[in-house]
Amino acid sequence: MRKKVGQLGLKQIDDMIDFAIARVSDGPDGPRLAVSELCEKWPDVTGLQIAFVLVSASHAIERVFNGDIADHGEVGQTLRMTSLLSADLFALQQRGYFAPTAGDLLAYWRAEDPFFLPD
Repeated sequence: MRKKVGQLGLKQIDDMIDFAIARVSDGPDGPRLAVSELCEKWPDVTGLQIAFVLVSASHAIERVFNGDIADHGEVGQTLRMTSLLSADLFALQQRGYFAPTAGDLLAYWRAEDPFFLPD
């Protein structure tokens, strides 16, 4: 049986997208730190939900500028960070995690690859 996302789930996604938009726009390191901060703030969501939120935030920022993102590098950087996040999700999947959570990602980064963690 499939579990459907209810209104509470959609509100959580909207809150996460709003958080990501604010964070990725917060300086040159914003897109990288947005990934770990999303995981810290919502450790029980799946990594795929984090990726969805980052792509949605990038799309929302792009729409604000009518697709003219030449001066808005945070969109491209956020999509790059999402690609790197997907590599980590694949690594966890190869280790037997069926649907890695944000908490699983944080543990992986602390033990194996601190790229997304604050300096």
